[in-house]
Amino acid sequence: MYTLIYRLYFHLKQRARKDRDKGRQPSGMVQKALSYCEWFYNIPLARWYEKFPSRRSGVTSRKRRQKIIVSLTTYPKRIGTIWLTIETLLRQSMKPDEVILWLADTQFPNGLADLPEKLLRLRERGLTIRFCEDLRSHKKYYHALVEYPHDLVVLADDDMFYPGDTIRKLMEMHRKWPEDICCMTAQVIEPDLHTLPSRWRNPRLDEHTLQHSDRIQAFTGSGTLIPPQALHADAFDRDRIRALCLHADDLWVTFMALRKGTKITTSRNWRPFPISIYGTAEGSLYYINAEGNQNDVQWKNLLDNYDI
Repeated sequence: MYTLIYRLYFHLKQRARKDRDKGRQPSGMVQKALSYCEWFYNIPLARWYEKFPSRRSGVTSRKRRQKIIVSLTTYPKRIGTIWLTIETLLRQSMKPDEVILWLADTQFPNGLADLPEKLLRLRERGLTIRFCEDLRSHKKYYHALVEYPHDLVVLADDDMFYPGDTIRKLMEMHRKWPEDICCMTAQVIEPDLHTLPSRWRNPRLDEHTLQHSDRIQAFTGSGTLIPPQALHADAFDRDRIRALCLHADDLWVTFMALRKGTKITTSRNWRPFPISIYGTAEGSLYYINAEGNQNDVQWKNLLDNYDI
């Protein structure tokens, strides 16, 4: 049921996108069906997860030579719902070697005692919880890439139900383009890298040229795989992160990849963002960056301070 509903959701999203590309609003039936898909994950499925918790391990028992490390972060406002996201990451068709949740030690001063039981019990199935320095959303990639420099790091956000094929799809792209950053969703940077993000565009539905490209911005939270040594060394300059691009880890990762000469690959057929968890949109980085025009400000900061 989980997979079938997600297939329907993606189909409906693509149909709605076609309508909008033609200058018309999606039909009421399509919009209602999309709302139903979102309701299914947020209400009956979430209750099922809570009432009948799985005992199956969400990480592989046969460890790989090069590990797949799923890495994500959150903050106090979402600590009560992130267990739903992690539940979907522990139910992937291709199991990772580790799933690590990075939490700022200043935001959770009492450590594990500050965390809800629904989150803590996921440790029995493979979740690792680590406390670290606060780098806002950059915690999602920063500490994992530093501590696992030879492994594959898969990034996820804290407000989504992930499709069960996310890791498998990323690995399929990685096998074809092993040195690329691979992502499920992206934007196209046009006409050049000096164009501000407010002018970038979504991939066209029929566009098949988004493989091994230096004109793509990765949306890290939709599911993104970073191979070893993919980012410029400056990516780990914490003072520069705070000064130039604190609220936009997507832009920072993309910029530092392109600065290193790393190409980015995304899904050949446009794939929408995963379904969001109810109540997580308010205060999200989307409203700070895209709606508040801070993406343009931060990208300009990067262009003004680095050569690319």
